Formats: sequence, C-alpha cells, structure tokens
Amino acid sequence: MKSLKIFLGPKTFWFSLLLTIATGLGCVNGRQKISPKLFNGTDLTGWEITDFAGSGEIKVKDGELQIAMGELISGINLAHDNIPRTNYELEAEALKVDGDDFFCAITFPLGETYATFIPGGWGGSLVGISSIDGMDAAENETASFKKFEKNQWYRFKIRVTDKKLQCFIDEEMVVDLPLEDRNIALRPGPIELSVPIGFSSFQCISKIRKINLRSIKP
Repeated sequence: MKSLKIFLGPKTFWFSLLLTIATGLGCVNGRQKISPKLFNGTDLTGWEITDFAGSGEIKVKDGELQIAMGELISGINLAHDNIPRTNYELEAEALKVDGDDFFCAITFPLGETYATFIPGGWGGSLVGISSIDGMDAAENETASFKKFEKNQWYRFKIRVTDKKLQCFIDEEMVVDLPLEDRNIALRPGPIELSVPIGFSSFQCISKIRKINLRSIKP
C-alpha cells in the first residue's frame, strides 16, 4: 500500500500548529478551558476563602467542603473569572449539620450581573433569588418555602440562559423566572464578596460537595 502524503502550505502549517498548541493548553476563543468539576474534593485549588468578617473555619475533608459556624456568613468563592456568563448549569450537593438559616447560598453570574440562590433562609425554610427589581428573596415572586432536614444531602441546580433563570432542588423546579425587563442584582452587603461564583452559609455548619459547571445549548 502506498503511503499517503499531505502537503501543508506555510499558512496552513502555522495555523495547524497554533491550533494544536491551543488545544493542548485548553484555550478556546481566548479563554482557558476549565474542567466541569469545579471542586476537586481534595483541597481549595481554584477557590479562596471569602473575606467575610467573623467567618467560621473552612476545610476540605472526606471529599467535602466543610464550613464551621461563623458569627454571620462563612464561605468560599471562585478565585478566577474563567466561566460562562449565560447558557450554563451549575450544580452542587449540600447538607446542613446544624443551624437555622441558609446553609448553601449560591452566588452566580447572570449576564453582566450576579444573583444569589437562597435555600433555607429566614429561619431555615425560605427559598428564592436575591435580588430582583430591588426585592430580596423573601419579597419577590421566586419566594417559596421548604423544610430542610439536618444531616440530609440536597442537590441544587441553577440553569441560566439568555431568557430564563431556573433553579432546582433535587428534581423539583423551585424557580422559573423569565429575565426580560427584570433588574437582577446582588443584595448590597457582604454577599458581594462571593463573586463570580460563591458558596456561603449563615450561622450554620454545612457540608458541600460535587460542585460542577457545564455549558449548555441556548
């Protein structure tokens, strides 16, 4: 069998070489490609402890992010901004060991702004998005109530597209918000330190694991 020979012209050769290098480095469209698995379960690589005043101790053990009870808010935030702003799903599992407030608030990007999904706020049962048109999770149409049992794992999923924000607890959709003509922003205060993606708890002992981020089709 005769060998097949392919001739690459100068321009084609350099283009192919650059494409190979970019692929090897995981660079696409000028951004470094990151693994869908944001939390490796071993240490805080890619994350930093959020500088909340009076934060509880934070450590990684047994594949889990373990957050001790602080004076107010405790948590971590992503240490880089190499993430999609829309058309993505963000997932995590969380468990409340003790406490009576939100145990896994998730701050996330939404286009050019940010929002926070609150599970178990205001005494432990409020679920909603903060903030919409200047109204907190307890005040806007995303507010609902759910009992969260201690020492039970819950799976949270946030789905962001250009037109909608949807949030799920296990298999139940708890937020289905059209985004047209809505003013979405973080509640002014400490939670602003949680960008671009952050996980936090308020006076709770929490465990968080399996933090994953993936792009989806519009």
